Amino acid sequence: MKKYLDYLGYVGVVLIVISLGSYLITSVFKLFQTITILTGLVILIAFVLANLARIREFFSKRSTKYGTNATVTAVLMLTILVMLNFVASRHNYRIDTTKARQFSLSKQTIKILKNLKVDVKATAFFKSDAGQRMRDLLEEYAYHSKKFKYEFVDPDKKPAIAKQYGITSYGTTVIEGLGKVEKINKVSEQDITNAIIKVSRKGKKVVYFTEGHGEKDIDVQLQQNRGADGYALAKKAIENENYEVKKILLASEKKVPSDCKVLVIAGPQTDLLANEKDMVQEYLKKGGSALIMVDPSPSASLADLVSPWGIEVNNDVVLDFSGVGQLFGAGPAIPIAIKYGKSPITEGFQNVMTAYSLARSLKIKKEHDSGINFIELVKTGANSWGETDLQLFYKERKVGYDEGKDKRGPLTIAIVATKKVENDTINGISGEKRKTRLIVFGDSDFATNGWFHFQRNGDLFLNAISWLAEEEDLVSIRPREPEDRRVTLTKAQSRKIFWLGVILFPMAIVGAGMVIYIRRRK
Repeated sequence: MKKYLDYLGYVGVVLIVISLGSYLITSVFKLFQTITILTGLVILIAFVLANLARIREFFSKRSTKYGTNATVTAVLMLTILVMLNFVASRHNYRIDTTKARQFSLSKQTIKILKNLKVDVKATAFFKSDAGQRMRDLLEEYAYHSKKFKYEFVDPDKKPAIAKQYGITSYGTTVIEGLGKVEKINKVSEQDITNAIIKVSRKGKKVVYFTEGHGEKDIDVQLQQNRGADGYALAKKAIENENYEVKKILLASEKKVPSDCKVLVIAGPQTDLLANEKDMVQEYLKKGGSALIMVDPSPSASLADLVSPWGIEVNNDVVLDFSGVGQLFGAGPAIPIAIKYGKSPITEGFQNVMTAYSLARSLKIKKEHDSGINFIELVKTGANSWGETDLQLFYKERKVGYDEGKDKRGPLTIAIVATKKVENDTINGISGEKRKTRLIVFGDSDFATNGWFHFQRNGDLFLNAISWLAEEEDLVSIRPREPEDRRVTLTKAQSRKIFWLGVILFPMAIVGAGMVIYIRRRK
């Protein structure tokens, strides 16, 4: 009879566990769960009443007291952990401890999310057992903005919704906002962020690239052994940030188009015509924005175009003998910059590199309009100088610093000039208080296909465009593809890890436990 009473206690516990487990799964407390838990409680109470003497004897033992203390301690620790988890669920904070920050969003994405003015929704079409990486990514987006919502849909279970969005393949994510829709087929922060930019902004601002003077061509693609000097990657990156990119031949126009938000002159080989320069000057005087990039002679310097804005273009080639460029296979004619002026354009650029292939130096004129404000945006290191003997450099490539002739570094490669303009007209708006924004680079190669993805070259170029277009929330460090940090092991190394981690270490722990147990038994 005593044996059956013991079994009765186990039955009571099992019934209670079944009832609570069923409730946790279904989240509904039905008649079945009620009957089961009541029956279990009755049986458990009967077991306790029938075994009161044995229970008193058990708890009076010394070993039981120690065991009770351990159990109470464990329960208290479990309670504390539950409370901490509850608080954390209400006030969570995330820390990414990976070296490459692969589980964190980029600064640009976070800035865009925090500045969202409209509701944006992402609908991810994945099978029920797939898409965990996308789920984690979208959870990060939702964490940084209440304006961003997401939903996962299994196309097999909800074909009507998939048909509504025109989904033809698994892994498609639809981003919606302002009545606009963008579809992406990759689990990529860059693609998601670009889609959010496109659906959360009204209209598109136009960026014009001049042509007709040997400027860098925005349609030249990077292909095998050619196309490195094109601007196709730059064009695509600008379009990804919801700008419209166009070419313009100023000689065939009467003025810079009224819809021009940013005018780009990228490394002209020949000088602009007089009427073209007049158009650019008029555009800037009315509060326009321009990015002018010039290369060393024999390319056009456009010195007379930028001179009225307090910027002087030096007739030299910047050489860098610091040795940093050699780490990337670059010679002294490709200076590496790690010093940047304080500007939204270069925010977050501390201790990062940008490279410039054949650049000329710039400087701020001593005499200039007092209403113009300047920032020396990019500077080379102290081990650089501006080589003025260009004939010797191009013919023999044998150069040396000439005191009193060449200028010792640091040298300025890029300058920002701004000036307030009031009571004028641009883009069809009159009486608007505006600010002329001008950025001049002594190099145009840093944004070509061959150099665009070098370190922060692409970020610098895109930040310049966004700042000129007055899209400050797009000025930041952009998302990049996650770094591949997989470890490749040989067959012998894999075998060693298996024997050590799976066989020897566990056996050693078990053996140590058995030795301790036997000694204590003695």
